[in-house]
Amino acid sequence: MKKIIVTLVFITIFINSWSQARIPVNEPNTGSTNKPNNPPVTNTNTGGTTTSGELKKYVDPQGRFSIGYPPEWKFEDKTESAIIQITSPSEGDKDNFKQNINLQIEELKNSMTIEEYVKANMDGVKDLVKGYREVSAMYFNRNGAKAYQIIYKGKYGDMTYEIQIKQLFAISNGKGFVLTYVSKEDERDAFETTANKIFNSFKNL
Repeated sequence: MKKIIVTLVFITIFINSWSQARIPVNEPNTGSTNKPNNPPVTNTNTGGTTTSGELKKYVDPQGRFSIGYPPEWKFEDKTESAIIQITSPSEGDKDNFKQNINLQIEELKNSMTIEEYVKANMDGVKDLVKGYREVSAMYFNRNGAKAYQIIYKGKYGDMTYEIQIKQLFAISNGKGFVLTYVSKEDERDAFETTANKIFNSFKNL
């Protein structure tokens, strides 16, 4: 199976760049059954966006997923390195890093369990993420299927600052999904609550 390279997006006021790294994982905890509290979304049309509560809802034209995002965040569905990219608004003139969420989807050639899919994508990550420190990791039941979520910190490439990365792994209809949120580790994350709402709104169809 071709390993997916999960994209981490680092956006500054000077540079818009895509940096890539594989993601680490611990052995599965098969006893975990935690399930996020997904906010309600009501639109079921394919393609485009509609407002649902605080979030706009985007439905993939190919019918693979849906996701919500705040109208003040920048939404792109035509990027070079991911299916979609959602970027936080600026926090002021001195804001040189924008939090962001991106999604990657991979066609799986063989039937795989979520444990196999996660493990296949994690080899070698500690050589790429300097000072890697895991904050939390768990398998849980999500929308009737087993998924995996991890949060970790570290530096990537020539970065002089640390980032915190939250990722969700899921499998549906022969496809692997990786949803990623990137924030700067040493700053107060004013968008963490909103990012969690976006994650909770995501549904792989």
